[in-house]
Amino acid sequence: MEAALFSAGKALSVKDIAEATGLEDGAVRQALKKLVRLYSTRETALEVAKIGAKYQMHLTEEYAETARALAPKDMPNDLVKTLSLIAYYQPMAQSRLVEMVGGRAYQQVKVLVDMGLVTTRIRGRTKSLSTTKLFLERFGIDARTPEEVRRAMEERMV
Repeated sequence: MEAALFSAGKALSVKDIAEATGLEDGAVRQALKKLVRLYSTRETALEVAKIGAKYQMHLTEEYAETARALAPKDMPNDLVKTLSLIAYYQPMAQSRLVEMVGGRAYQQVKVLVDMGLVTTRIRGRTKSLSTTKLFLERFGIDARTPEEVRRAMEERMV
């Protein structure tokens, strides 16, 4: 299970882990609880965290910033900023996003939708923008509502 979580690079459900390891769901749940406890007592840069109904191995917040500086950038800073605005103000009218960042917002929203990080819904003459579960998993945010996402983002800024 530890190897599956480490190599996945994303949050995994109990079912995903059970299929990968051949273990029963109950055994996976028990082992995950032990892994979470074990990693919380270690002095290491890694942790196993529950994110919604899934589990993910990732860097602790203490080491994440240093690692980000060393890691290759897979998303340009302006795209990250746009995604942050959408996450913070969701559900957000695309027209409001355009007011905030300009016309480039249209192309950026398309890229974020293609990446699976943002969803759109037609609302009158504009679109309503929201983040996806993949966004939560990728950025290690344990939240179920837009308010919880907003709070998590505020906590990370402090």
